[in-house]
Amino acid sequence: MGWIIFMIIVEIAFLVWMGFSFKIVGPDEMAVKVIFGNPIAFCKSGWVFDLRFPLPRYFKCFLQRYPQKMYNFDFKEREVITQAGNYRGAGGQEETYYGSQTLKVNSVVYLNFPREKRGKETTGDDLIDVETVEEEVEIGGMKKKVEVEKTHPLIKILRAQVPITPDKNLQDWTEEAVLGALRVAFGKMTWMQAVEDIKKVTQEAVDVFTKADGALIRAGFSKKGIQLVIAEIKLPKKLEEAMPKVDQQRLEARAAPFEAEQRAAETVGTIIAMMAKARGKKPEDIAAEIEKSDELKNEFLDLSKDLIVREMGIKRGAYLDIRTVSGEPGKTLLDLIAAWKRMPGGGKEEREKPKKAKKMKKVQAFGVTAEVPEEEEEEEE
Repeated sequence: MGWIIFMIIVEIAFLVWMGFSFKIVGPDEMAVKVIFGNPIAFCKSGWVFDLRFPLPRYFKCFLQRYPQKMYNFDFKEREVITQAGNYRGAGGQEETYYGSQTLKVNSVVYLNFPREKRGKETTGDDLIDVETVEEEVEIGGMKKKVEVEKTHPLIKILRAQVPITPDKNLQDWTEEAVLGALRVAFGKMTWMQAVEDIKKVTQEAVDVFTKADGALIRAGFSKKGIQLVIAEIKLPKKLEEAMPKVDQQRLEARAAPFEAEQRAAETVGTIIAMMAKARGKKPEDIAAEIEKSDELKNEFLDLSKDLIVREMGIKRGAYLDIRTVSGEPGKTLLDLIAAWKRMPGGGKEEREKPKKAKKMKKVQAFGVTAEVPEEEEEEEE
C-alpha cells in the first residue's frame, strides 16, 4: 500500500514537472532553447517544451527570449574627418580645393533581431565562411528550395553575447559599427561633397555598415534588418560663418528636393488618415479606394491643396483662416468679427490708442446678446 502511494506521488510530481516545462513564447517574441549551456533550437511564437531543471541558470538550461520589435537608436553629433582634395561641385563650377575638416553628424540606426535564416534569395545576404544547407522556404507566396545558412542567426547572436535589454546596452554595442561606417564614408570625400550630396554619403555609410564581413553581419544580424540613416551634417561654426552667401544658398537649394519629398509624404499621410478617421475605415483601405474613385481623388486633392495653403500661410504669417463652422447666424457673425480683429491691421488703430474707459451697452442680433461700446460724439474743433 505504501509503494502505491509513493508511486502516485512520484507520478503527480512528474506531471507537475512536465507541466511547468511547457512555456509560451509571446506573439511579439522569439526564443532560443538552451540545454546545459548549448543553444539547440530556435523557437517561434507559441507553445514551447523546455524541460525545467532546478537552478536553471546553474545548469545552463533556460529559454532565452528576444523581442521582435524594431529598435531605433539616435547617435547625435558623432565626429568624423573628411578627405582633403579637389571637388568640382554639383553645379559644374570650377574645381576647388577643400581642406580636411572635422564635422559633426547626427544619424539614426534601425535594427531588429533576425527571424529567419539568412541567404541570398531569402534576406539578400552574401554570407562569407558560413555553412549552408538547402531548405524549402516560402518566397513570394511560393515554396522554393534555396541555399540558407545551417545555424539560425539568432543562435549566433546568443553565442556572440549581443546584449538584449535594456536598450542602451544594445545601442552601445552597435555604436562602434556606426562610427566605423560614418568615418569610412566621410573619409572618401571632401566636406563640400558630403554636405552637397548627403544621399551619396549615406549610401557609402550603409554599404560599410551592412557589408558581409562587418561586425553586425558576422554576429548574426541580417542585411534587411539593419539600416543606417544620416539625418544631419553640422559644419564647424567658423567654417559656416566664412562660407560665402552664394554657397549657403546653393546648399539650401540642394537640400530642398529632399525636404519637399518628406513634406509630400507627411501631407499625403495626414490627408489619408483624416479621410479614414472620418469614414471609420483603415488608412490602407482609403488609399486603395482613392486609386479607384475619381470623386475621392478630387476630394483628396482639394484637402491637400487646402492643407498646404493654410500651413504655408500660417507659418509665414501671411494667412489667416476666417472660415466659420457654426450654423447659427449670430454665432457666425461674432466669429467673423473676432477673425477680423486678429487680421494684420484689423482693429489695429483701436488697439494702438490709449485705452479709455467706455460706456457699454447691450445689443441683440440673430438671437445673440453682446456688449458693444456706446457711440461717442465727435469733438468740435
